[in-house]
Amino acid sequence: MENRPALAARIAPLRTSVFAVLAKRMEGYEGKRYPFHIGDNALRPPDAAIYGSADASYFGDPYRYGYPGGELGLREAIAERGRRVHGHVNASADNVQVTVGATHAVSCAIHALIDPGQEILLLAPYWPLVRGISYCAGVIPVDVPFYQHLLDCPETYDGPDCADAIASLIEPFVNENTRAIYIISPNNPNGIVLSAYQSLAIANIAKKYDLWVIDDRAYESYVYHQSATAIASLPNMSGRTVSTYTFSKTFAMAGTRIGYAIASERVIGAMRRVATHSVYNPAQICQSSAWAALQGADAFLATAVESYRQRAQLVSTRLTSVPFHPAQGGSFVFIDLSANGPSAMPVLERAADRGVTLAPGAIFGMGFDAFARLCFTAAPMDDLAEGLDILNEVVRTH
Repeated sequence: MENRPALAARIAPLRTSVFAVLAKRMEGYEGKRYPFHIGDNALRPPDAAIYGSADASYFGDPYRYGYPGGELGLREAIAERGRRVHGHVNASADNVQVTVGATHAVSCAIHALIDPGQEILLLAPYWPLVRGISYCAGVIPVDVPFYQHLLDCPETYDGPDCADAIASLIEPFVNENTRAIYIISPNNPNGIVLSAYQSLAIANIAKKYDLWVIDDRAYESYVYHQSATAIASLPNMSGRTVSTYTFSKTFAMAGTRIGYAIASERVIGAMRRVATHSVYNPAQICQSSAWAALQGADAFLATAVESYRQRAQLVSTRLTSVPFHPAQGGSFVFIDLSANGPSAMPVLERAADRGVTLAPGAIFGMGFDAFARLCFTAAPMDDLAEGLDILNEVVRTH
């Protein structure tokens, strides 16, 4: 047998696909599909952002290299919205790094802030790609069971006196090798929105142990019953926080692959070096489309948020076969299938046989094998209702 060089050891923990088993199961399926497994958007982007409407040459010749930090006009527009909407009161273009989606923004942050062998706390359940991004950077991800406690016991983990209770969940995982905390609010996969009290408690832990915070705000524009607190806006936190955002979710432009980070000039300078040596610059034509989306952002989001709020409400009232916490924001609910056994996969396989696909809970952190994530923003309202009815039937007959 031919001898070949070994692959890098750090890729061994990476999953090839979070959906591979169910995708294999659906090979040859010819019926109607209900794609509740992927965090996508049923809405179309703002009209001005659609290719053909957006001026591809707005930032110059789209076939030439652009600026590694992102085009100045786009960064200025992002900074303005950051000041006005997202709580980054002092943001300027120098505090913005444009990236190839928020995935790249989180990756640049982890590479810029954490050395190989150091640890990042992943408050769980969490967006699954952050674990693989950490491994790729040689960083050790540490699961911290967190958000489900907040949902299950709000009287303990929220309110003006919740700081000690929040600390009791996080501090046992902090050691001399801990470098950062990763949070996501609204949460993917369970839809919780951190309150101001909970955010402040996390910020105080970061300051106490001199940790960075990577604040994943991919779904921040979609909050249904309250406001979302920017960790960076809290006292003495702007210098130790990287806030990441994406046009994929906010403006239904996932295929455009434009995201961004807002942080101190020092941190953005470090992330820019990482970006330069990974993708060099995001595509000019995509940045032109993103800039166009920002021009009508408020009007688009007024309609989009209400549309997704209605979908969240439909799930709350129509999904009656399983326990879950209604979404406070974002695109997901995290359903508990433990009554059907220790693994959600048998139910998910039966649902897939009917065309309904959900994401297995095991990919969102340790201890969630009996859960599944349901995305309610990836399908039209009528299809969402039909798929929920099928899922109810599958669970009840399992």
